[in-house]
Amino acid sequence: MADLNEFGEKPQKMQDAEAKPEGINLFFSDKEAALFMSAGREITEKILSEFFLLYRVDLEKTQTDFYGQAKKKTYLPEIQIYGRINVEAKDPEMMYKGGIEKKGMGNLTAHVYLSHLEELGLIEKRESTNTIVTGIKMGHFIGYKGQFYKIINDG
Repeated sequence: MADLNEFGEKPQKMQDAEAKPEGINLFFSDKEAALFMSAGREITEKILSEFFLLYRVDLEKTQTDFYGQAKKKTYLPEIQIYGRINVEAKDPEMMYKGGIEKKGMGNLTAHVYLSHLEELGLIEKRESTNTIVTGIKMGHFIGYKGQFYKIINDG
Protein backbone atom coordinates (compact mmCIF):
# COMPACT_ATOMS: atom_id res chain seq x y z
CA MET A 1 0.00 0.00 0.00
CA ALA A 2 2.86 2.40 0.75
CA ASP A 3 4.02 2.05 -2.87
CA LEU A 4 0.77 3.53 -4.21
CA ASN A 5 -0.43 7.12 -4.16
CA GLU A 6 -3.93 8.22 -3.16
CA PHE A 7 -5.27 7.28 -6.61
CA GLY A 8 -3.96 3.71 -6.38
CA GLU A 9 -1.12 4.35 -8.84
CA LYS A 10 2.64 4.20 -8.45
CA PRO A 11 4.32 7.62 -8.39
CA GLN A 12 6.09 8.59 -11.63
CA LYS A 13 9.54 8.52 -10.00
CA MET A 14 8.97 4.91 -8.90
CA GLN A 15 7.76 3.90 -12.38
CA ASP A 16 10.88 5.44 -13.91
CA ALA A 17 13.17 3.67 -11.42
CA GLU A 18 11.54 0.27 -12.06
CA ALA A 19 11.77 0.72 -15.84
CA LYS A 20 15.59 0.91 -15.72
CA PRO A 21 17.18 -2.56 -15.60
CA GLU A 22 19.58 -2.89 -12.69
CA GLY A 23 21.25 -5.69 -10.80
CA ILE A 24 20.54 -9.13 -12.19
CA ASN A 25 18.15 -7.73 -14.82
CA LEU A 26 20.96 -5.67 -16.34
CA PHE A 27 22.83 -8.74 -17.60
CA PHE A 28 20.33 -11.58 -17.53
CA SER A 29 16.87 -12.29 -18.92
CA ASP A 30 13.87 -13.38 -16.84
CA LYS A 31 14.58 -16.99 -17.84
CA GLU A 32 18.14 -16.81 -16.51
CA ALA A 33 17.00 -15.03 -13.34
CA ALA A 34 14.50 -17.88 -12.75
CA LEU A 35 17.37 -20.36 -13.19
CA PHE A 36 19.42 -18.57 -10.51
CA MET A 37 16.40 -18.53 -8.19
CA SER A 38 15.86 -22.24 -8.74
CA ALA A 39 19.55 -23.03 -8.15
CA GLY A 40 19.60 -20.92 -4.98
CA ARG A 41 16.55 -22.69 -3.59
CA GLU A 42 18.01 -26.09 -4.42
CA ILE A 43 21.26 -25.24 -2.62
CA THR A 44 19.37 -23.87 0.40
CA GLU A 45 16.74 -26.61 0.71
CA LYS A 46 18.42 -29.76 -0.60
CA ILE A 47 22.17 -29.35 -0.13
CA LEU A 48 22.53 -27.18 2.99
CA SER A 49 19.20 -28.41 4.44
CA GLU A 50 19.30 -25.86 7.23
CA PHE A 51 15.86 -25.33 8.72
CA PHE A 52 13.98 -24.01 11.71
CA LEU A 53 10.51 -24.73 13.09
CA LEU A 54 7.89 -22.01 13.23
CA TYR A 55 5.51 -22.18 16.19
CA ARG A 56 2.46 -19.98 15.63
CA VAL A 57 0.12 -19.05 18.47
CA ASP A 58 -3.48 -20.13 17.83
CA LEU A 59 -5.25 -16.88 18.66
CA GLU A 60 -8.72 -18.45 18.51
CA LYS A 61 -8.02 -21.18 21.10
CA THR A 62 -5.66 -19.23 23.39
CA GLN A 63 -7.58 -17.64 26.25
CA THR A 64 -6.40 -14.22 27.40
CA ASP A 65 -7.15 -12.14 30.47
CA PHE A 66 -8.47 -8.59 30.59
CA TYR A 67 -5.05 -7.22 29.56
CA GLY A 68 -4.69 -9.56 26.56
CA GLN A 69 -2.09 -11.77 28.24
CA ALA A 70 -2.26 -15.56 28.20
CA LYS A 71 -1.03 -17.84 30.97
CA LYS A 72 -1.09 -20.87 28.66
CA LYS A 73 -0.77 -20.49 24.90
CA THR A 74 -2.17 -22.93 22.36
CA TYR A 75 -0.08 -23.43 19.23
CA LEU A 76 -0.90 -24.40 15.67
CA PRO A 77 1.11 -27.36 14.27
CA GLU A 78 4.74 -26.37 13.74
CA ILE A 79 6.01 -25.70 10.21
CA GLN A 80 9.49 -26.62 8.99
CA ILE A 81 11.05 -23.75 7.00
CA TYR A 82 14.32 -23.93 5.07
CA GLY A 83 16.62 -20.92 4.83
CA ARG A 84 19.98 -19.39 5.62
CA ILE A 85 20.11 -18.88 9.36
CA ASN A 86 22.47 -16.67 11.34
CA VAL A 87 22.60 -16.48 15.13
CA GLU A 88 24.51 -13.64 16.76
CA ALA A 89 25.41 -14.81 20.25
CA LYS A 90 25.35 -12.27 23.05
CA ASP A 91 28.27 -11.97 25.43
CA PRO A 92 27.67 -13.43 28.91
CA GLU A 93 26.79 -10.93 31.64
CA MET A 94 27.28 -11.07 35.38
CA MET A 95 24.10 -10.48 37.35
CA TYR A 96 26.25 -9.04 40.15
CA LYS A 97 29.95 -9.22 41.00
CA GLY A 98 30.93 -12.81 41.79
CA GLY A 99 27.37 -13.90 41.15
CA ILE A 100 25.43 -15.90 38.63
CA GLU A 101 26.43 -15.64 35.00
CA LYS A 102 23.59 -14.86 32.62
CA LYS A 103 23.99 -16.17 29.09
CA GLY A 104 21.88 -14.62 26.36
CA MET A 105 20.75 -16.68 23.39
CA GLY A 106 21.36 -13.86 20.94
CA ASN A 107 19.48 -12.78 17.85
CA LEU A 108 18.43 -15.13 15.06
CA THR A 109 18.11 -13.83 11.51
CA ALA A 110 16.57 -16.09 8.88
CA HIS A 111 16.84 -15.49 5.14
CA VAL A 112 14.04 -17.38 3.40
CA TYR A 113 12.84 -17.40 -0.20
CA LEU A 114 9.40 -15.80 -0.51
CA SER A 115 8.39 -18.51 -2.99
CA HIS A 116 9.09 -21.13 -0.28
CA LEU A 117 6.84 -19.27 2.18
CA GLU A 118 4.14 -19.02 -0.50
CA GLU A 119 4.27 -22.80 -1.04
CA LEU A 120 3.87 -23.33 2.72
CA GLY A 121 0.84 -21.01 2.77
CA LEU A 122 2.53 -18.51 5.08
CA ILE A 123 2.36 -15.54 2.74
CA GLU A 124 0.02 -14.34 0.05
CA LYS A 125 0.94 -11.82 -2.63
CA ARG A 126 -1.87 -9.45 -3.57
CA GLU A 127 -1.12 -8.14 -7.03
CA SER A 128 -4.02 -5.64 -7.01
CA THR A 129 -2.54 -3.69 -4.09
CA ASN A 130 1.09 -4.81 -4.54
CA THR A 131 1.28 -6.03 -0.92
CA ILE A 132 2.28 -9.22 0.87
CA VAL A 133 0.08 -10.62 3.65
CA THR A 134 1.99 -12.86 6.03
CA GLY A 135 1.02 -15.56 8.50
CA ILE A 136 4.21 -14.93 10.50
CA LYS A 137 3.51 -12.44 13.26
CA MET A 138 5.33 -10.88 16.18
CA GLY A 139 4.90 -13.06 19.25
CA HIS A 140 5.25 -16.36 17.38
CA PHE A 141 8.31 -18.50 18.12
CA ILE A 142 11.12 -20.09 16.14
CA GLY A 143 12.74 -23.31 17.32
CA TYR A 144 16.34 -23.75 16.16
CA LYS A 145 18.97 -26.16 17.52
CA GLY A 146 17.30 -26.61 20.89
CA GLN A 147 16.70 -22.89 21.49
CA PHE A 148 13.52 -20.86 21.12
CA TYR A 149 13.45 -17.34 19.75
CA LYS A 150 10.50 -14.97 19.96
CA ILE A 151 9.73 -13.12 16.74
CA ILE A 152 10.10 -9.41 17.52
CA ASN A 153 10.30 -8.16 13.91
CA ASP A 154 7.94 -9.69 11.35
CA GLY A 155 9.16 -7.49 8.51
